[in-house]
This record gives sequence, C-alpha cells and structure tokens, in this order.
Amino acid sequence: MAKSFLFGRLVAVVALAIVAYSCGGNSPESKPTPVPASVTPSESVSAEDLERAAQLYDEGSVEEAVAIYNQAIQRGSEAPRQQALWALAKIQYEQGENDTAKDTIDSYLASNITPAEQRLALLLKGTLHYARGDDGEAEQALFSYAGMGGAATAYAELRLADLAARRGQLEQAIQGTTKVLADPLPTSVASNARLSLARYYKDAGDVAAALQTYELLGTDADTKKGRAEALWLAANVAWDAGDGARAMTSLQRLLALYPGEGRSAEALDDPRFGPNIALGSRALVLFMQRANADAAAAYRAIAEGGDPALAADAHYHLGILAERASNYDEALAQYDAAITAAAAHQQTTAVAQALWDKATVLELLGRIDEAVPTYSGIADTAPASEHASEAVFRAGILRYKQGRGADARAIWSRQRSIASGEAEQARAYFWSAKAAKALGDEASAAQDLNSAAALPGADYYTLRARAELSPTDLPTGGELPSAAPDWALIEEWLRTNVGPEDLAARTAFLTSPALRRAVELLAAGLRADAETEFQQLMEDAAGNSWLLYRLSRAAREQGLRSIAARAATRFITTGPGTPGQVIALAYPAVYPEIVNEQASQNKFSPFLLLAVVRQESFYDARAVSPADASGLTQVIPETATGIAEALGEKDFRLSDLLRPKVSLRFGAHYLGAQLQTLGGDIPAALAAYNGGPGNATRWQEATASSDPDVFLESIDFSETRAYVELVLENYAVYLYAYGLTSEPVLPLG
Repeated sequence: MAKSFLFGRLVAVVALAIVAYSCGGNSPESKPTPVPASVTPSESVSAEDLERAAQLYDEGSVEEAVAIYNQAIQRGSEAPRQQALWALAKIQYEQGENDTAKDTIDSYLASNITPAEQRLALLLKGTLHYARGDDGEAEQALFSYAGMGGAATAYAELRLADLAARRGQLEQAIQGTTKVLADPLPTSVASNARLSLARYYKDAGDVAAALQTYELLGTDADTKKGRAEALWLAANVAWDAGDGARAMTSLQRLLALYPGEGRSAEALDDPRFGPNIALGSRALVLFMQRANADAAAAYRAIAEGGDPALAADAHYHLGILAERASNYDEALAQYDAAITAAAAHQQTTAVAQALWDKATVLELLGRIDEAVPTYSGIADTAPASEHASEAVFRAGILRYKQGRGADARAIWSRQRSIASGEAEQARAYFWSAKAAKALGDEASAAQDLNSAAALPGADYYTLRARAELSPTDLPTGGELPSAAPDWALIEEWLRTNVGPEDLAARTAFLTSPALRRAVELLAAGLRADAETEFQQLMEDAAGNSWLLYRLSRAAREQGLRSIAARAATRFITTGPGTPGQVIALAYPAVYPEIVNEQASQNKFSPFLLLAVVRQESFYDARAVSPADASGLTQVIPETATGIAEALGEKDFRLSDLLRPKVSLRFGAHYLGAQLQTLGGDIPAALAAYNGGPGNATRWQEATASSDPDVFLESIDFSETRAYVELVLENYAVYLYAYGLTSEPVLPLG
C-alpha cells in the first residue's frame, strides 16, 4: 500500500492546524490565520467527510484520516472543528504521539464543548499526563473528572492514588486504592491495583500488610506472570524482614509453579536464595529456561543420587534434553530408564508420559513396528492418560500408511472406546471408513462415515465425513456482504433454543456500572481499558445466552469486533440446525471491502482469508503475539519485511501491521503466494502459513499422494496440524454461514 505520507510527518502540520484553531475566532482581538497551500478557501468539511475519516482510520488509513481532520480544524465550522480535534486527540494518543495529543486536548477543552464532552476529555488528558509523568497536570485533570461523577471514576481514583504515592503521601494512596477495591472491578484491574497496594504498604513500613497482599496475589493474580511476580516480591519482603523461612516458602512456590518465568531464573543466581534451592527445583528451572547443559548436569546428579522416587522424573527430562540435542539413541535410553523407574513405583502417569515421548522418537526415526506397540502400550498402562486416545490413533495411522488397513480398523475401533470427545470420535470413525474403503468394504465405510457425519458441531472430521457422503466441489468464489445482522431472526432463534429473555436481567446488564464504565472508557479513547471491561463482562455472563447476545450486540455497536465475535461464539452452535445468519454473528465479515479486494487480487476465496483471520487474531487488529506477530493476519517481522520488499513498500514499518488494510494485504499476499507455490493445495498452503514453506513441502512429499487427510496427519508439528484443522473448520463454517453451502461441510478433493 503506497502511503501518501507518514503519520510522523503529519505532526507538524496538525500542530499548525491546532494553533490556527486555538488562535482564530475565539476572541475579538484574534487575527485571521493564513490558509496552508494544501487547502483552498472553497474547501469545506461535511459530516459525511468526518464519517469517512473515522472509517479510514478504522481500516488503517491513518494519514488520509488525519488529513481530513486537519482540514476540518482549519476550515470547518465550530462543530466539525471540535469533532475533528477530539478525533485527532484520540488518534494521537493511540498512535503514541503524546506531545501532540496533549496540545490537541488542550485546544479541544478550550473550545465551547458540553460538560459531557469536557468530562471525557479530562479523563483522556489525565491518563495521558499520568503516562508522561506530568504529575501535576495529571492530578488536576483526573481530580476534575472524578468530581464530575464519570462512570470510569474508579480508573481516575486508582491513578490519583498512585500519584499520591509518587509524592510520598502513602496513607492517602492506601486509602484511595482500598476504597476503589471495595467495588467489583475486572480481575486484571483488581490484581494490578492490589499489586500497587502491596507496594504502598511496603513503602509505608507496614510489612505485615504488604506480605499478606503479595502472598494472596501469588494465588489470586489474574495471570501466571502476575502470580510469579507477587511470589517473588513476597519472598523479598519476607527476607528483608528477617523471616527467611517465610521467604523460602514463597520462593519454593514460585519455582514449583512457574519455573519458566524470569523471576525463577533470577532466584537461582540470587546469593540470598540460591544456596537454599533444592537440586530438583534448580534442575526444573534450568530445563524450562532451556539452559540445556546445566539442566542435564543437574538431572544426571539427581538420577545418580540414589533416590529411586526421583529417578523416573530425572531420566524423563534427560530424555527430552537428549532430543533437544538430536541425540535420539540417548533419548530412547533415558525414556526406557524413566519407564522402568516409574513402573517400579506404580507411577502410571509418568510411565504413560515417557512411553508417549519414546513412541514419537521411534516414529521420527522410522522404526514403525516399534512405535506402534509403544503407542498402544499407553492405553494399556494408563487408559485415563491425556495421551491415550491420541496414542492409539497414531498407532492406527502408522498401520494405515503401511497398507495394513485391517489392523488400522481394529486399532481405531479400540480408540472409539476410549475417546472422550466428539472430535476424537469423528476422527476414529472417519479413518476407519478410509481403511474400509481401501479394503473394498464399501458398506462398512459408509456406516463409519455416517457415524462421523451424524456427530454435532463442526469438527474437521465431521465436516470431512459429510463431504465424503455427498461429494461436491469446494466453493471458491463468493463475496463478503456488508449487510447488518438480522437481529429479529437471531432473537427468534434464541427464544426457540433457550427460552424467553429475562427482561430484569437485561435491564440490570444494560444499566450495570461495568457496562457504563466500558462505554465511557471507549468514548474517552482508552480502548485497552474498555476492552478489559468488556472481557470481564463476557466472563460474568458465561452460560447466559441472552446476556452474551446483548454483550455481543453492544460490543459490535462500539466497533469491538473481536469482543463481539467472542461473546457470540459462547452461545451460538455451528451445527446444520443453526441458521447461517445466526452463525454469522460469531463469524463476522469484518472489513468486507478490503477482504474482498485482497482475496480477489490473490486469487482465493475471501472466506478463506477470514478463516485465517479468525484463527490468527480472532478479528483483533491490535493483536501482538509473544513472537511479535502482529495484526489481523499475525505476520512476523521477518516475513513482513520480505512481503514489503515484494510489494515495493519502501516506507513500511512493522507497526503498520496493526493497520487492518496493511495486515490484510500482507497476509493475503503471503497466503496467495503459498497457494501458487503449492499447486492450489489449501491445506498445504495453510501449513506453510503457520509452519513455514519448507516444512509444508516436506509434509507434501511425505504424503506421497494428493489425499488432504493423509497430509494433515503427516504434519509433525502439533501446533501446525491443529492450526490447519481449525482454519479449515472456520472456512467450512464461513461458507455455510454466508449461504455458499447448504450445511457445514468440507470437500477437499
């Protein structure tokens, strides 16, 4: 996408426009401001122009949107000028242009705005100055906002409390935070507030209260990282207070529960704690931190230490470490030692785990006749193991690939007796049907396919079974509609399936403090805080289809596509009995114009692109993964750089991936390139998108046929296999939801 000019280059122009607005027309002494060359006296900005600017920004055309707002500030009448100033302030804040945002908000506040508009502006101003460290400005704005009784006053008061702590007024900070925590808040907000409260207690010298708060957060914080941090801080506070035993209790919990967190690694090297850390705990932390050589030395010491109760775990981890070093013979030897040691102590779960890892190594080495009984042995030893059903399936697929269809059918028949979920049942029935068909037993094949197809839902093998029973071509065309949902139809479906709506519960939800906070925060441009509130509302509404519907609809009206779809997914089933227009609420046609354009240019269905978006980001344009994959299509930096070069995007920045039109263009280009390279094979192209083109080619070659199901089961990256399966499920549901198929079905040739 060729940019007209970068956002950063607009800052000076926007600032000029703001100065022009601030100095012009508000005082009898003011003088006319010269009109920049880019704007002629005849130009004006209409309400439609401002709506277009909002749409452009939503789609990621930041520069074009800012240009329209800039023009409105310079040439518009009072109302569009104010609207443009407020829109610009929120854009600048969101884009990290805090200096410019500060000036824009001040200009907006200086204009003739309503008290409600002033309230929202004060909240954004206070939050902005708080982030900048402008404590005086922040306190004044946040105090004014709280005094106006804004729905998000809790957020202002938490920041005011922290500002009090910054200037040393710790008792005020403690009282303010405690007051806010007395009312329900989103779990993450409450956790962060309690973490701050513990710090205030510590700084105020109330060690007992600080310790109690940190220790509670070690259990109750909303994230693993938060719990680990709380335990680390609890250990430090207890140690500094002279209570070494209490410190080590928190530290031991940290190491046992969160060995992969950075604080656990830090503890190993801390001279206060390191000498007191048991060898088993040290070994596990080193293992999770991938300090492989040190971890191996620690586990060897445990294995040779003579404690048979610890030997199985040590040998098992030594097996994984040998695999990491590609020393497969050593890995097999260690797994055998782990199996022997665990069996001697009736540790059936440990036996099953070591058998699983041994079997995967044997399969990797091509030692199939050893792998099959090893996989099967898991179900014999521990039928309740998390690996039992998958292990039996792997034994069957290996026999199927050997051409031993009868043996495979017998194995899959056994799998059905231990498979707990419908997806596992469908998989076993489907492959049993394939084996029967290969043996010429059409009647058994049809019976097994019908059993798989009759299962509810839209799992991959249920969809494939339906396609095999009613052969048809996979629709490749179609265009995304832009029509609004049929709310009456959706509500009628709800009444039919879950009963009438509880009107009292509806009123309570729509007037709840939490929803009012969410809407207020979003209106003030504090999108991340608003999404946190909506997420908590969704958790609180779990199990109540009508409330989830109301939440989905409210989120959609606020432009929160991901929250809206997530809420809808929690109450909408995707089976053949659910109308397509109902399912479409959970499978929305986001950014239809862009998706249609990019899919067409890259020669594949727009519904396939949406299926990828759903799996990659769940429609969250601002999503960023731990691997720095960004945007709707979650393109990683290295791949994005290559795509930018291929598309001739010389001004590309990685942050551009957070713009929907850029992310969709890059993702569509990359997927289209994989489809072209891999002969139009959709499963292979999806495998390449997730696992890399080289691996996709390897899996294609290993399949030795065009069978898409054999290809799927040949993918030896569990994450990529699941990814391909889930995207194809999404694709099938999209095709049904938007009328291209008569039921959820997945014909792949």
